[in-house]
Amino acid sequence: MYEKYNDMALVSQPYDLTDYKQAAQFVIEQALFRYERDRLMRDIDQSLEQRDEALFLTLSAQYNELLQRYRHLEDMA
Repeated sequence: MYEKYNDMALVSQPYDLTDYKQAAQFVIEQALFRYERDRLMRDIDQSLEQRDEALFLTLSAQYNELLQRYRHLEDMA
């Protein structure tokens, strides 16, 4: 429990962390998504340069799965 000034009187008020937890979760999910997306895009580019079709198809499928897994972030951004 935290105290803060309210109209010049020190009043005890409970501190709700719900919004901060949701914001932290959003930031973490965004960071994970961006990290995985960037890694996959880099690896996909490499597979194209090396003309490795099997690797390209595997990585492309992983990329599409990633987009589906984190599609809820589009509504929150």
